[in-house]
Amino acid sequence: MQSKKIIIVSLFYYEKSDNIRISTVYNLLKERNANVELITTDFNHRTKSKHDQSLHPKDITFLKVPGYKKNLSIGRLLSHLVFALRLFSYLKQLRYQPTKVYCIVPTISSGWVCSRYCKRKGIPFAVDVIDLWPESLVVLSHRKKLLQFLTFPMKWMAQKVYRSADFLYAGSEDYAEHAGKFNIKTKAVPVYLGMDVAQFRKLAYSGTTEVQKPENQRWICFGGMLGNSYDIDIILEGFEKLMKKDVDDAKLIFIGDGQERERIGQFKKKTGLDIEITGFLKYADYLKYLSYADIAINSFKKGTRVAYSYKFNDYVTAGIPVANNVKGEMWEMVEQYNIGRNFLHSASSLAECLREMMASPGLLTEMRKNATFVASKVLNKRIVYDKMLNQLTQ
Repeated sequence: MQSKKIIIVSLFYYEKSDNIRISTVYNLLKERNANVELITTDFNHRTKSKHDQSLHPKDITFLKVPGYKKNLSIGRLLSHLVFALRLFSYLKQLRYQPTKVYCIVPTISSGWVCSRYCKRKGIPFAVDVIDLWPESLVVLSHRKKLLQFLTFPMKWMAQKVYRSADFLYAGSEDYAEHAGKFNIKTKAVPVYLGMDVAQFRKLAYSGTTEVQKPENQRWICFGGMLGNSYDIDIILEGFEKLMKKDVDDAKLIFIGDGQERERIGQFKKKTGLDIEITGFLKYADYLKYLSYADIAINSFKKGTRVAYSYKFNDYVTAGIPVANNVKGEMWEMVEQYNIGRNFLHSASSLAECLREMMASPGLLTEMRKNATFVASKVLNKRIVYDKMLNQLTQ
């Protein structure tokens, strides 16, 4: 009989990336000498390729699922369903009983499987809400009423998962408030995405991509997946307006790749502006590129329910002043610690925000120092995850 363990479950897991929820929880539990098994899929959502399982510790279990090419696709839904079914089968055949099961949702289906397993076995169940499905999906659709109808079973299932939790965590106060409405057993605890500045710098330094930045050029960057939840139109149009305000030394760089790539390319061709798309980069190379930025943009479409985005943490940990349009904790943090400027959901507002930041090199220097302070003292992962880790290991 094997010794008891804490099982942690997440559909999303990436190699060499400590700036995702599951990697952080996994690594911090290991630091506390906890006996852990991480269950995830063998498909890397970020690279759209299979994980090289030989690169990972033996206590990470990869369940086989079909891959997919597009984030919004039937193929992705099928992959999620297969993971839930194989997770059900895997848990059913376990030769030990875990002390606790911790599951990141979404996906809702994997949360449902874990909740049923824990109820049947009498195991404490911890749910960590890092996005609201289907609510955040409906916002992005042009056929909201139809999608609300089609996704009602998912909404019902999500509420059941929240209600079943013995420990309930969330990526923001907004998400905690929402999930907490359905659970009378425990209080939902907001837990921000924690960061490790030393680890960030180590990864950025290890990047192998060549980055050449002219001395007289200032880079405005957007990092990560170029997906449809981000307001790419505002970024492009805001940059165009900025360049018409006697600014001639700025370049807009999208550090990443995604479904909006073609539209960005068409805009560049039409306007002739200095815009670059790096394409997909390994995380270390992404961080290295980001470290050269002068300003970073955190822009989501209006109405999107965002917790606390990974890219915002990357920006702050890199010490990059942030132009942000997301209300909530990120908006408040920008204002409280003076680590950038907030702008409204319009190209004119973004252009004015960027112009103000670029008009004063001293202001940008101060914002850089403030961002580094926030990353080290406010978002330090060993601080923000302390309560969660104590509950999981007790």
